Amino acid sequence: MRRFRFVVACALAALPVLHAGSVAAQPAGDWGVKRDPFNPTDIARYKAILRASPHDAGALAKLLELYRRYRTLDLLKDEYGKQIDKNGNDVAALIVMGRLQHATGDDARALELFSAAVAKRDDDAQTWLLIGELDKQAARPKDARAAYEKALAHAQAKDGKRKALRALADLALAGNDADAANAYFQQFLELDPKNAQLWIERGDAMLAAGKRELALDSYTAAEKLLGADPAKRVEVVARRGQALEGMARDDDAVAEYRRAIKLAPKGYYLEVELTGRIVDIFRRKQALPQLLAQYEKDWPEAARDHFEWDTLGKLYEETGAQDKAIAALKRAVAKAPWELETQRRLIQLLENSGRDDEALVAYEAVVRAAPGEARFQLDLAERYWRRGQEKKGLDTLTRLEQRFPQDTGVLSAIADLYMRWGKEDLAIVEYERLAKLEPD
Repeated sequence: MRRFRFVVACALAALPVLHAGSVAAQPAGDWGVKRDPFNPTDIARYKAILRASPHDAGALAKLLELYRRYRTLDLLKDEYGKQIDKNGNDVAALIVMGRLQHATGDDARALELFSAAVAKRDDDAQTWLLIGELDKQAARPKDARAAYEKALAHAQAKDGKRKALRALADLALAGNDADAANAYFQQFLELDPKNAQLWIERGDAMLAAGKRELALDSYTAAEKLLGADPAKRVEVVARRGQALEGMARDDDAVAEYRRAIKLAPKGYYLEVELTGRIVDIFRRKQALPQLLAQYEKDWPEAARDHFEWDTLGKLYEETGAQDKAIAALKRAVAKAPWELETQRRLIQLLENSGRDDEALVAYEAVVRAAPGEARFQLDLAERYWRRGQEKKGLDTLTRLEQRFPQDTGVLSAIADLYMRWGKEDLAIVEYERLAKLEPD
């Protein structure tokens, strides 16, 4: 045992003395020297990338991140500024400095730097695109258009040409130059003829500019490319109908609207919109009875839902068949009691026809279906009062007050009704309640 202790003592004596500043004396978890994240080697690498390719987005983004986190952007600008001071013909430095100024919000200075760069290298399409964008944002359309034309002339890659052509088309449209816009769209489509969205955009632009024949051609081309996108295809067919209607080709427009409705899934929003357009066309032609007869045939009674009954109700009303209109709207309400516009129209028709008892029943039904609609409950209370059903009127207002205890608009309307009914004491209570709710 004594020999073992002697060996251990000798081994310990042979170890070096540990000082407070040595690695072994450092706290647990603090081993080794921490590396500065602002690594000069990385910085040099990103700057080298930008020297060779000053429009490289990734390299500039990394530089901006590193300088923002570990130094300052002013330092980065100062470094590039010194390069430019040293050599005013350093196009790469001018472009990178311009991008830095743009990234930090100084677009005026960015434009100066980009302009200096293209003065030395006129064929730099990417810098011309940047100049065009800055001029466009500054509401200088003439200068922007000239810059984008330069970009288009010098762009080698399709992507650069696309960007320039799209911007030029937009600028031409903004300047009401539909012919120039169409020419730019044509060039764009020559680069990307299977781009259905671009055909649609060209069609929309030409339709808005009144060039309906061109719009129609564009939508026709787009539809052929949309076999795998039925939702967009429906919209394109609807736009074809709109173009045809604008050309006074009403029969063709109706045919396209009907084709779009058939292509759309049941209940699709366009069905309502396009049916409304068809009704407008027949109204202009003073041919609503023919349309009504067609819908009665096309929509078998057993298959009609709210939309069909509601549409028929409107047409019956407009063609003077009040009883049929009321019957159709009742069927529509039964299918969808939450459709408040249909409820309103039914009640109005019943009252206009002197069928007050039925109107009251309709009011009671809509209040049950839509208890959150205060207007109907106020109207119902007033109708109870007119018919001498005082208790029902007061009970309706009481329930309404309980449902909307914080709604100053509803409480004010209740107070006004009490005053008109001669219930001053109840009105005073409501006005006092309102006074407590309203801010001082």
